Order: sequence, then structure tokens, then C-alpha cells
Amino acid sequence: MEPDLTEAINREKSTKVRRAFLALALPACLGLSACMGGGSSAVSALSLDETTTASIVRLSAESEIMSDETYIRDLVGGLSEQELSVTQPWSNSLTGSAGVISSVKIVTDGARTCRLFETTRHSFDGVALLNGQACRRPDGGWDLVSLDRPNG
Repeated sequence: MEPDLTEAINREKSTKVRRAFLALALPACLGLSACMGGGSSAVSALSLDETTTASIVRLSAESEIMSDETYIRDLVGGLSEQELSVTQPWSNSLTGSAGVISSVKIVTDGARTCRLFETTRHSFDGVALLNGQACRRPDGGWDLVSLDRPNG
């Protein structure tokens, strides 16, 4: 019995297809195993990456409030005489907090001039009404003397 030429060609094609499949499948399998090779199990591959970068600075709750206090102090201190009677919205892009300053009154505390005011603070932890006092320093700058929730 003579070998059939068609059968020989089909066998050769089948061998080429298997080799091509293996040539493509082997690198893919090796590449995928490298992705999973970082841990000892599939569960470790699903764990959270704790890597942090220097470009992201996480604010503590205290530093966030201090940042809002600084922003409010600068706004209240920078108001002109005409602006004192108008409500002043504020927004701190660093913390995402915002509010409205109102009821600004000028008082003298001994030799220094102070501004009493009310403000709201809308932040991730809720809305608060605050009473504040900013006083002018001898060098012309302003200090935030108090910023507290009203009593009662």
C-alpha cells in the first residue's frame, strides 16, 4: 500500500499548526505566570498594593482644619471696609471645604483691631457653624485668635 499524498500533506499541516500554537501559547503562559509570581498563592495576587508615592501627601484631620483656618483668616483679614457688610463665600481647593463668612464686626481689643465673624464650614464630615475672631498684628498681618462652634 502506497502512502496517500493527501494524508501526508494534512499530517504535515497539522504538525505545523501544533508547533505554531505551542510557539504562541508558551510565551503567553510564561508571561501570565510572571504576573502571578509575586506571591505564593492566588490570594496574595489579590492583596492591596501598599506602595505610596511622594507626589501624594495625605492630610491629617488636624492639618486639614488648620489649612481651612489659615484660609479663613486670610480672607477675613483681607476684606475691605465695604466688603465687611457683604457675605463672603470661601472655598479651599486643598481640602475641598467651603463655606460663607458673614456678620463681620470690627472691635478693638486694647490696642489691636479685631474682626468678629461667623462662618459655615461644609466638609466631608458635615456642616458646621463657627464663630471666629481675627486680630491684626503690629506688623500688619492677621492672627486667627478663635474659631469655635457657638455655645448653646
